[in-house]
Amino acid sequence: MKLKIKILLAILGLVNLAIAQNWETTGNTVSANEKLGTTNFSDLNFITNNIQNLTLKSNGFLGLGITTPRAKQEILYCPQMGSQENGFIVTKRNCLGASTMANPINFDIIGGGMKEPLPDGESPAPSPDAPFVVPFDFLTGHSTNATNPLYNINKAPILWLRTEDPQISQFYNGPTRFDTKMIVMPDGSTGINIANPRAALDVRGSQFPNRPAAIFGSRAIGTGGPNGPGGLFQYYTQQIQIVPILNENGYNRISKANDQGMFFSDGKGLAGANLNGALVLAPWSVNNDQSVGGMRMDNKGDVEFHGKVKAINMKIEVKWWSDFVFNESYSLMPMNELRNFLKTNKHLPGVPSEKSMLTNGLDIADMQAIQLQKIEELTLYLLAQQKEIEDLKAALNELKNQK
Repeated sequence: MKLKIKILLAILGLVNLAIAQNWETTGNTVSANEKLGTTNFSDLNFITNNIQNLTLKSNGFLGLGITTPRAKQEILYCPQMGSQENGFIVTKRNCLGASTMANPINFDIIGGGMKEPLPDGESPAPSPDAPFVVPFDFLTGHSTNATNPLYNINKAPILWLRTEDPQISQFYNGPTRFDTKMIVMPDGSTGINIANPRAALDVRGSQFPNRPAAIFGSRAIGTGGPNGPGGLFQYYTQQIQIVPILNENGYNRISKANDQGMFFSDGKGLAGANLNGALVLAPWSVNNDQSVGGMRMDNKGDVEFHGKVKAINMKIEVKWWSDFVFNESYSLMPMNELRNFLKTNKHLPGVPSEKSMLTNGLDIADMQAIQLQKIEELTLYLLAQQKEIEDLKAALNELKNQK
């Protein structure tokens, strides 16, 4: 049977197997020098149910579900409508038997919730070694090496995407180093450019100012089209950016050097900047619940609050102030004119009416200046009245002396 298979393969010229005569479907013993595969530029194809499901190209590209992989590894699958077929799964099995958690239902440790699993029967709190306690050590890095890895057997990652710097290269001279690009730990902690993620998602951005560490968004409708020499279809996005380091006036004229920022854009302005978009920070509510408020910032930076604002100190920039009342050239409205104005308009001169306030709202800085102006005018009225009283007293005393 072996001889017939060997002759058939040689006649067809399909695959040149170096040890085809030793390949048994029931198992093989392969020595260190024996090889399985092709010795020329032929591909190695694996067929099940008469379908080519796995392809190893002569250039080393591996395809699963595709006969012409376009990368070192490519997976292609087309599930039928309603199919439960999965694409790519990495599974780490707990082979220790019983759970090491005392009460995993009531103590969720996903994403770095605790340093180490608690032993059976131990209460989650208040053990100082196990629960996640704030503040904790935020030290982290992105590099490790093969001889002294960062993780022990209990913390080995289930997914690790990394680059390798050999011991001696153009830019590096030292032990072989692995720089982490993405890592997923057994507890669900995921790091991007972080080797030891400190949370469910831990992202490290660039040190270059004005470069975002994270962007969350969706396609800005109406901004797409072919772009670049390859005609790649690209578009701007309606997005929120988190920027760890800012330059002076970075992204916005109010930014100072080394500030950190969060910026939003509807993607419809120049170069994808914001045109008319607004940012809402509010609790989610249903049925238009009027008791639920929040904050809304519009495209000009104007902020609208629905709810109480509590602050220890508040500084408001003013457009004008009222000390001009004390200039010698300033003239107070005569009392009779003031009396007639109040009778007709039902509010002080220069003070917005009730209708105006209900329609346009209250400008705190403007109202503070108006109120001070009225206080200063009242002070001048009192001083003028005091002078009249003193003049009347002097005239009365003079009449008394004449008698």
